[in-house]
Amino acid sequence: MRESPWAPASIDLSIRIYKWLLAAYPGRFRAEYGPHMTQVFRDVCRRDYRRGGLLGMAALWGRTSLDLIRTTVEEHIERGIDMSRVKFVRWSGWAMVIGAILFATGLVFSLATSDNSVTRFERFFEAGTYTGVLLGEILFVVGLLGLRAGYAGRSGGLGAGLLVAAILGATLSLIGLVALIARSSEEFGWYWWSLGFLTLTVALAAYGVVAIQRHVFSRWNFAPLLAGVTALALFATFIGLEVWGYPVPFLLALSVTCLGLVLIGYRMQADVTSTSSSVA
Repeated sequence: MRESPWAPASIDLSIRIYKWLLAAYPGRFRAEYGPHMTQVFRDVCRRDYRRGGLLGMAALWGRTSLDLIRTTVEEHIERGIDMSRVKFVRWSGWAMVIGAILFATGLVFSLATSDNSVTRFERFFEAGTYTGVLLGEILFVVGLLGLRAGYAGRSGGLGAGLLVAAILGATLSLIGLVALIARSSEEFGWYWWSLGFLTLTVALAAYGVVAIQRHVFSRWNFAPLLAGVTALALFATFIGLEVWGYPVPFLLALSVTCLGLVLIGYRMQADVTSTSSSVA
């Protein structure tokens, strides 16, 4: 397969993101195995690009991200839970922030994909859509796990249950998205992505009501409600975008949803940092 002008740039970007994700491993493990893992990932990137282009690399990211989550947890467990609850909540807060930005970027790329004026870059924008949305949703799962780890106790039984429902919704949505990228079953993929996304947003909106009532966060308790309600609007405007082609309401809903998720993630890491500093 002949390499496009985007091949070196997309491979370099993937390697940079991969190196950043390796920071989640324990320090000693990263120092011992990090360079080798990076080299292997670089070789696999080149191989999968030759075989499937940018979409092949997007599928690679799906497999790699899930493997990183599993092995990171295993390594920290084996090394005596090096990642404490405080550290996990802080990292997952930043995961929520970065995931929101990547998710929004991927959906903005989806607008460019359908624009006939950029058909020469169609594969680039399509790969950007899948990669951004996929990494964004993976980081959502991490962020929600941290949200439950740090705030379930303050949220009461209902709030903790809603967080479990949100995690389940995000996971189902991720499974559907992977199926769409792999093109194994488009009907299956859309069904589970839609069901999972709706479950996530309804649970998040309901949790926002609990957060406001119980003052779960030190500030911005409205953020989950903001993200959940506007994410439902985002889903509706996405369907409308496919039918009528009006991007302004879609971009507005996307911007507000992204803002709500960023506020949640920033509040998570700020609250846990403030708490650990006061204890020290």
